[in-house]
Amino acid sequence: MPLEVDKDPVPTSFEKWGKPGHFDRTLARGPKTTTWIWNLHANAHDFDSHTSDLEDVSRKIFSAHFGHLAVVFVWLSGMYFHGARFSNYEAWLSDPTTIKPSAQVVWPVVGQGILNGDVGGGFHGIQITSGFFQLWRASGITNS
Repeated sequence: MPLEVDKDPVPTSFEKWGKPGHFDRTLARGPKTTTWIWNLHANAHDFDSHTSDLEDVSRKIFSAHFGHLAVVFVWLSGMYFHGARFSNYEAWLSDPTTIKPSAQVVWPVVGQGILNGDVGGGFHGIQITSGFFQLWRASGITNS
């Protein structure tokens, strides 16, 4: 008994996917300007258009604010952890003009160890240019 399978049970079209913002008239102007990118973010945070209840709007603003703060603090804590665990901060403090700052070491898995360069002070890693070491030094962190 042959098995019959419908190869196209739900006809689909990728035509709409090629038009950015097909779901919103202001976004549908397309990528001729960067306005549509800003509108993507602005529409999500336009709490007044979602509801007219002041308490609800205030709650949403408060939660969005603390959500953004949480993301920033997770990012900063990762920087502090990697800087404290994997960096050459103390060597950099001893001679910041010749030793390059590095807070990331790539493990030698499948030849990726070649990414680690000599940054000075007997340390091999990836040089960072974020100014994180300078921030630590300016805030008074001068030893481990």
